Amino acid sequence: MTQATSSKGLGWLIGAGVLAGFCAASLWIWIPRAAVVPNASTTPTVDLAARVQAMDEKLAGFIEVTSERPLFHATRRPEPTATPEAPPAPPPEPTLALVGILGEGDARIALVRTSTSPQLYRLETNATLGPWEVLEITDRSVRVLKDGNEQTLRIGE
Repeated sequence: MTQATSSKGLGWLIGAGVLAGFCAASLWIWIPRAAVVPNASTTPTVDLAARVQAMDEKLAGFIEVTSERPLFHATRRPEPTATPEAPPAPPPEPTLALVGILGEGDARIALVRTSTSPQLYRLETNATLGPWEVLEITDRSVRVLKDGNEQTLRIGE
C-alpha cells in the first residue's frame, strides 16, 4: 500500500469521526430533556370550591353597593353648574373701502364697497352712502365725511 492511499484513508476516518462528534453534540443540545416533576406531596392542594365561595362573597358585597347607587343613573351625574352667558359683542362698525376711480376731471366716479356687503357702489362728488358723504374725488383718493369726521380713502387700504 502506498503512503498516499493510507493518508487518504486516515483523512476519511478523521472526517467521519468529526462528523459523528458534531451529530452527537447537536442531538445532545436539541433533544429535550425529561422535565423534573416535583413530588405531588410537596405542592399545596387547592380547594376549588373554597375559592369559588370566596369570590361569591366578594361579588355579593359589590351588588349591595351598586343597588344603593346604580352605575348608570342620572343621580350619579354631578350637578350642572350655571355659567353666566356673556352678552353678545356688538357688531363691528362698518367701514368703507375704495376699490377704484373711473373717469377724469369733474366726471370722476368712485367705486366703493362697505365691509358689511360685497356689493360695489358708484358714488359721485356730494353723493351719500349710509353715514358717508363724498366730499372730493381725486386721481388716487376719495375724501369722505362721516359723523363730522373727515377721512381720506386710498385704493387697497
